[in-house]
Amino acid sequence: MQKIEDHIGRRFEKLRVSLLNTCNFSCEYCVSDDIAASGTAAISAPKEEQLSTDEFASMIGAVHKLVNLKSIRLTGGEPLLYMDLFELISKIRNLGIEDIRLTTNGYYLKQTANQLKEAGLRSINISIDAIDLELFKKIARHHQPQRVFDGIEAALHAGFHVKLNAVIMRGRNESQIIPLLDYAAQLGVKIRYLELMKMGHLFEGNNKLFFSEKEILETIDQHYSITELHRKQSETARYWSAGENRTFGIIANESTPFCHDCNRLRMDSRGYFYGCLSNARGEKLAPFIQKPEVLTQKLQQLLLLKQPVRFHGSQLSMRNIGG
Repeated sequence: MQKIEDHIGRRFEKLRVSLLNTCNFSCEYCVSDDIAASGTAAISAPKEEQLSTDEFASMIGAVHKLVNLKSIRLTGGEPLLYMDLFELISKIRNLGIEDIRLTTNGYYLKQTANQLKEAGLRSINISIDAIDLELFKKIARHHQPQRVFDGIEAALHAGFHVKLNAVIMRGRNESQIIPLLDYAAQLGVKIRYLELMKMGHLFEGNNKLFFSEKEILETIDQHYSITELHRKQSETARYWSAGENRTFGIIANESTPFCHDCNRLRMDSRGYFYGCLSNARGEKLAPFIQKPEVLTQKLQQLLLLKQPVRFHGSQLSMRNIGG
């Protein structure tokens, strides 16, 4: 196996796969107001040609042979809308990749959690931007947020390792930081607060909704004594303890960049690969999966696109690439 590595020792060890670019939610940070109003971001939106499980698996397998992937994260859009999800998880396991993860809005988890577990999924990250249901409705632009909470319960009952994700936006949901932390503690899970990323429709704006890591920490510190925990290599989040089973992380893409040891490769639902979110131009690798030498060169080129220090924003939509 040829080493694919850049000049500061970064490698591709984790692959994020966006299975489709549609979602049943139209969250503020993912979908612009005009698109949300038109309904083209929802489940009824016209879909592009969908890759089959065999196509996904063959591309994942070809990359895995060259870089020895440690984990796969399935994203979207909303990955639970992908019709052959259970089959795909099984195919990925058959490639020898045991650590398969999922990021979801949780809406369909109640009826799918047990099947996901049986297929071989290991852990689930669930987006939840508010405890207050009315506020949740406004942010997600969806009228049934209670189903997300039901999905969280179902995932825990099925035995999954669960993390909660909350994008914090100024003037929107900073009031939910403490309620979310307490809710996660009651469940015995970690919550991660995300700084708003300049992606998609937010790329050209002044990011007036941005709420910083410093402000999140100050908010929590007003209620609980916090202690910073050790950061693991290549982790996107830094973690703190707030006592009594309260553990939270902050993915501070702007305030505390983590590009220096990023180990992630991304594939979108069309089969295009991205070495860095800061570069919106993907590379179609399907023509090279039977040509290991060429595929190695392509992956090396993608690795060299990684930023040395920080993310600079992207025209890529979260809906298309899964963050």
